[in-house]
Amino acid sequence: MNKHAWMVCTLLFLTGCGFEDRVPIEMTSISRTQPFGKEKALASAIRFDIGSIEITGSEKSDILYSFDLEYDKASYKPDIKYSPSPDGAEGSFSFNLHSMHKGGIRREQHNNRLRIAFKDSVPLNLSVRSGVGDARLSLSGMQLANLEFESGVGGAKMAAYEPNSIECDSVKLKTGVGGFEATGLGNLNFREFEFEGGVGGANLDFTGEWKRNADIRIKVGVGGVNVVIPRDVGVRVEAERNFLSGLHLEGFTRRDDYHYSENYDSAPVRVSVRVETGIGGLRITWS
Repeated sequence: MNKHAWMVCTLLFLTGCGFEDRVPIEMTSISRTQPFGKEKALASAIRFDIGSIEITGSEKSDILYSFDLEYDKASYKPDIKYSPSPDGAEGSFSFNLHSMHKGGIRREQHNNRLRIAFKDSVPLNLSVRSGVGDARLSLSGMQLANLEFESGVGGAKMAAYEPNSIECDSVKLKTGVGGFEATGLGNLNFREFEFEGGVGGANLDFTGEWKRNADIRIKVGVGGVNVVIPRDVGVRVEAERNFLSGLHLEGFTRRDDYHYSENYDSAPVRVSVRVETGIGGLRITWS
């Protein structure tokens, strides 16, 4: 049994079982802000095992980041740390909401909620790992140097409606069980992009302000991936031979082992897309 099927079976088992012991919910809230000092860069690692998470940018000039947390203190405990470098030029912020592993399992819905806003004028290395629940990343206007995002069980959405003013070295996205929607990925100004799909479909919209050539790697999971690319971007697609039947391309021609868009030779920006096998298919269309 592959890992995706195992995850689905485990989820169905847990939701179908009846547990007599129940832990009462004790909701509480925390709000904090970190004043902006000399930081010229920020690294942040966020782990949120159960609940909904939302990440946005902030234009506030005096705040490096802020967050609002609502959580069940009877079952979860936050671990929050911020440490600047000795000269204050770089900051490191970590957030982890983890289970206290008390006896008894509740059937009630988990109402943990986290909202984080990062200063949009400070270069950010961001790593986000969400477990069970929804995730929303609004990246418009943020200065992203690197981005890693992984979701477990639940839907996830990502949007960047404004261009990233700095170069982003890499974007790595991985989904578990649930759909994924991304809009404006071209605005992230990345050099490398990786997406690994799990169980559930994904829509990857690469519209935006493309500034340089890039490499894209897509590993298709169960459910398929739909890709949208601007018409002025040249695209070369390489797919594994056993995946060709699941590949749907509009306006491409084949040369040797690659598929080229009609505008590839004259396009000011070019991307190379490598597709790896999966159960679902991949479709590329134009905006």
